[in-house]
Amino acid sequence: MPEVRVLNVSKRFGKKIVAVDNVSLQVKDREYFSLLGPSGCGKTTLLRLIAGLIEPDKGEIYIEDQLVNDVPPEDRGIGFVFQTFALFPHMNVWDNVTYGPRVKALEEEKSERIGREVLEMVRLFERLDAFPNELSGGMMQRVALARALAAGAKLLLLDEPLGHLDAKVRNELRYELRRMVKDLGLTAIHVTHDQAEAMAISDRIAVMKK
Repeated sequence: MPEVRVLNVSKRFGKKIVAVDNVSLQVKDREYFSLLGPSGCGKTTLLRLIAGLIEPDKGEIYIEDQLVNDVPPEDRGIGFVFQTFALFPHMNVWDNVTYGPRVKALEEEKSERIGREVLEMVRLFERLDAFPNELSGGMMQRVALARALAAGAKLLLLDEPLGHLDAKVRNELRYELRRMVKDLGLTAIHVTHDQAEAMAISDRIAVMKK
């Protein structure tokens, strides 16, 4: 499973906004690692840099000892879970979750096996025919997680994944997230502004400011 190293990475937007300023950190193999800080401190930008959604202005990013600065997101072995769920609204739960294996042209039998396994893992197999607008916020976020797992992600990147959920669901799902990451032996990087959330689920925390 992947270790992540960020070495002296900086990112600017325009001439005035320095979003990430010479940041270095190491996320260990199979670690649940959180980036904690207020809005505007650069934590989401750093996550997007690791994902390959944006490119650094300087510095190097390694995943499993491979320099990935020029590697596209789809070839980094990552799953990205967004705050806003980002499910396909016209697809039911089953089609959302099995989208990754089908795009990779896996055999139908293997795609179906993966779909069943991850939906059972997130306890949503009985809702496989439901569409996103028929699900609660907690269920939609579990579908988003299942989709990332079904695509074969070894590294999970979670951008405020619990931010749109009510307090009770948020408290329940954060422990589910940690349990699944640990059970599957994944590496996870979790962005949050909530100190209690970071303390509850993380092996280590990087605090970001300004």
